[in-house]
Amino acid sequence: MKPLHTIRHLLFLLAVLLMFVSCTKQELPAAGQKETVVFSSSAVKKGQFKTAVLSPDYAIIGLGDRTFKVPVYSLSGSVYTTAIKLGPGNYKLTRFILMNAGASDTDSTDDVPVYALPEAGSDYAAFVSRPAGFSFSVGSLEKKDIPVEVLLFNPEDYQKFGFGFTVLPHTTVRHQFFSGKFFPADLQAYTGSLYQSRANGLQPGMPAVFRIDVYRNGQFVKSYSNENSQENQPLKIDYPDGNNQTDNFRFDLFLYAKTGTGFGFRLVHSWYFSDDQLLKHDSDGVVRFVVGNARAVADYHFGPYLDLPEKCTLTVDPGYAPGSLGSYFNGHVQGTGNGYKISDGNYRFWCGTDSISINLGHTYDMKVFSSLNPDALPAYTRNAQRWNAVNWLFNHLDNYPFYDWDILQGAVWMLLNDWNGTGHS
Repeated sequence: MKPLHTIRHLLFLLAVLLMFVSCTKQELPAAGQKETVVFSSSAVKKGQFKTAVLSPDYAIIGLGDRTFKVPVYSLSGSVYTTAIKLGPGNYKLTRFILMNAGASDTDSTDDVPVYALPEAGSDYAAFVSRPAGFSFSVGSLEKKDIPVEVLLFNPEDYQKFGFGFTVLPHTTVRHQFFSGKFFPADLQAYTGSLYQSRANGLQPGMPAVFRIDVYRNGQFVKSYSNENSQENQPLKIDYPDGNNQTDNFRFDLFLYAKTGTGFGFRLVHSWYFSDDQLLKHDSDGVVRFVVGNARAVADYHFGPYLDLPEKCTLTVDPGYAPGSLGSYFNGHVQGTGNGYKISDGNYRFWCGTDSISINLGHTYDMKVFSSLNPDALPAYTRNAQRWNAVNWLFNHLDNYPFYDWDILQGAVWMLLNDWNGTGHS
């Protein structure tokens, strides 16, 4: 038996669909030359679904304020609507729903939607390249084939379609849930932040305020945030997975934290996965993470958050190694801004990659990262275990009172680059 709320949603949806169907025409009244228009999509292979998916029997197509009900058929792996005759001109596709006719072809009360195209502005609009509401033109003596993308329809989520529909690479909308804890190094620095205004106020381990940006095959899809949600309520992430293709996803996690003299969202971690894979999660299906120096139980632990500027400029001193401060070279940092853990001034520097040249006396535009959060580093230097070793080494230099600049530089190259000890010019 279906849950009561599901039945109500389905009945409401069917009631709306019946209103559309009862007023439909097979085609416009004959008046002058009409041209052939067909809507098409890739065919669905049922074996690619964990549960059986009904096959579509007809389509409900909205063109402006007119609605058509037309049969569909499969040919060479694609689904097509039968032709609609339209006069030359411009049209707007306002609705597209692929329907299953149910047990009876004559009784429409058991018809159910199988696929639908989200309307522009709806929650699911970002999951298709062209949501409902797009325009197309029909020329004289032209046979028009209009491809449309559709999402696998779930009656419980009908509101997220905005109620306007379409059909093509056949996409399943998947879901994952996220919840996090944030342990700031300086709790009082968060006075005046969103954390203080929440129900439980500032506390050593606070429910994290965060944002997740969704990317599909390298293309941005949608951003989700829990900044306006209740404390401890998991954030639901919806994302589109094409059923006839391999989709690679990236979820970028941004933590709401101190940024200089204010607060904002900063990148903490990126998750990578494909198709219907799920990230590590608890028994309740929620992916839990912790940011900060804490041993709280979680699926993912990220290092302490350091309030660093996102970028600065670095001018390398002209003198050859070693620098006058006892490092590989000296440099002057500018453009950091106010309130961060580092500020403008002279610093000791070390080289992290032995195969890239650093030009003496040159000024570079730099991005700033924390080695305590190596997952946010550029891909070529992201190895977390190696950065942990570098951190340990710099934090325990007192154990090695006789080290020299070249010994320490060589150790860094060995740890990060598997350097073989061969001298560099």
